[in-house]
Amino acid sequence: MNLTHDAMLVSLRIAAWSGRLYDRQASTHVAVHHEASTAAGRYNKCLLPRTAFAAINSTMSAARTAHYAQSLPWDDQGSRLLPVANYERYTELMDGLRERMIRERARFIEDYEDNIDKARLDLGKLFRIAEYPSKEDLHGKFGMRYRIIPVPDADHFMAKLASDDTDRVKRDIESQIEERLHDAVGDLYRRLGEAVERVSERLREDDEGKPLVFRDSMIGNIRELVDIVPRLNIFGDETLAQLCGQVKDRIASVEPDALRPSKNFDPVARASVKREADALKERFAGYFAPAAGTPAEPVREAA
Repeated sequence: MNLTHDAMLVSLRIAAWSGRLYDRQASTHVAVHHEASTAAGRYNKCLLPRTAFAAINSTMSAARTAHYAQSLPWDDQGSRLLPVANYERYTELMDGLRERMIRERARFIEDYEDNIDKARLDLGKLFRIAEYPSKEDLHGKFGMRYRIIPVPDADHFMAKLASDDTDRVKRDIESQIEERLHDAVGDLYRRLGEAVERVSERLREDDEGKPLVFRDSMIGNIRELVDIVPRLNIFGDETLAQLCGQVKDRIASVEPDALRPSKNFDPVARASVKREADALKERFAGYFAPAAGTPAEPVREAA
């Protein structure tokens, strides 16, 4: 594997106006009314009804989820590793979500004045029209973009380093890259292992011997994973590929209706999938590493 040829780094940036504002006057009034220190609390008001942001927030959440699902952990600065094999799928999804956000932004601006009128009633004396950005300014307060750059190697850094200790520095850089690759492949084991564990858990019976609720999304999530993992397995990990294939054949191939009480319920299939999930869960327990630190991309409020 040649990392600089087989993968790239991708970062996601999302900007959004929060629609919240710290009200100093209201905070002071509350403090005085309760004979408290002004440092005891803050009054942050919602400038618009929560429903006004529902569609845009849903799109932003979908974008973050897709970004993490379609890439691998890399560093603490927001970059993720994107294999070349998954480039087309990643860009297809993210471009679609970016277009969706543009449409939601247009709808948000179209409904803006109506929502201000609703906020006027909700906020009462706390309402101040001067605190609201103009429709023109709103265009720049919502946005989403991803940035793709090459994966740098140790020689890239060495070319910029004038030092007698270049060999040690190069070894350190190569060691860091190796550690990141280990975390990345461990992340794939973790994803599959946790999904299998959830299926195993939901196929139990309750204290009265009745099957637990089993949602379509349990199998849907498994199917998405077994589709994504081969494209993200840039390292050619044979064990991971075999486990992914077994999950696909033994769990993802079963229809959810066969696993829960319904007209298509198949207790034999349910028992079989439960056994397979339990066995695979044990296998994954010996392989997947703890989740790498991949906190959700924060929503950044535009100025």
